[in-house]
Amino acid sequence: MDFETMLDWRAGSAGTITFQNGHSARYSAPVEFKGISGTLTPEDAFVGSAGMCFQIVFERVSSNLGMRLLELRCRAVGVMETVGDAKKFVKVLLYPEMRFAPDSNMSNLDKALETTKRKCPVTNSMALELEIVPTVIE
Repeated sequence: MDFETMLDWRAGSAGTITFQNGHSARYSAPVEFKGISGTLTPEDAFVGSAGMCFQIVFERVSSNLGMRLLELRCRAVGVMETVGDAKKFVKVLLYPEMRFAPDSNMSNLDKALETTKRKCPVTNSMALELEIVPTVIE
């Protein structure tokens, strides 16, 4: 299974990334690195991909464990540090706020979180620490 993107960039402007599903977005470096405000950045996409993957995998895993997820909001924080002479993400923290149907088997929450952490292909591909700090909303 392969996933492909196409980049189109011209000097002095933001680039455009087109994903294999047809979605496109303008991108540049972050403003902190002299990029263009209001565009997707590689750093945003990296951290955001961890949150998106968590949500998609968690919904399926929790459903299989008798939990019906009704709503999930997730703040994702990427911790970037200078390691040697290069900047890199060393940790991603996910703060999911989840609401489940009343008939959900909530005794399986920890198992669902651990299974999701183990099965998420995006975060499993990141060489960093992943921390999940969940909140269940009644």
